[in-house]
Amino acid sequence: MGFQKIDYAAWPRRPYFEHYHRDVPCWYSMTVDVDISALLPRLRGSGLRFYPSVIHGISRMVNADPALRMAMDETGAIGVYDRVDPTYTIFHKDDETFSVLWTAYQPDLRAFCQDWEADRTRYGDIHTFEARPPEAGQGLFNISAVPWASFRSLHLELPEANDYLLPIFTLGRYRKENGRTLLPLAMQVHHGVTDGFHVGRFFNRLQAWADSAPEMGA
Repeated sequence: MGFQKIDYAAWPRRPYFEHYHRDVPCWYSMTVDVDISALLPRLRGSGLRFYPSVIHGISRMVNADPALRMAMDETGAIGVYDRVDPTYTIFHKDDETFSVLWTAYQPDLRAFCQDWEADRTRYGDIHTFEARPPEAGQGLFNISAVPWASFRSLHLELPEANDYLLPIFTLGRYRKENGRTLLPLAMQVHHGVTDGFHVGRFFNRLQAWADSAPEMGA
């Protein structure tokens, strides 16, 4: 998986990054209700499962924007991954813990969901934090799910993670409201590389995908 280092001296965003990384370290979060009223019946008609399909939709929008693929390597150099893969949580009912798995992102929804099912079968019953450890040099971003609560806002405290630049997502329980089905999605980002413009564009793209998702069929 490629990692393209930026020319830091010539980087137009350098003063913004230095302000929000060095001078005033800043993470922020935004929670948006994604309208999945059109998405749910299309999923039911296609035979695709909800969780991996939404993971794929999020992954598609993250990979569409270089600002959401920025990271620091082990030397502290800033760059952009050619592709980032989603990690996601699997809950264990027997001991009320969870494990973190990942599935390689690919643009084809059905192929991704098939790979997700295979990864879930192979690693999902392993009761440890990283049930599928990352590969060397792999770009991974985090998705977790809280299907027991339909929250209005969520923020993570990350006091020692100032060098972590990739976005973090948390799904809540979807709910009915005024005739619509709404999915709360919290997105947490590092302001050094991601502004409100990028977050807004992500959510607008994800909503457009949820409204149409032509790869699911009618």
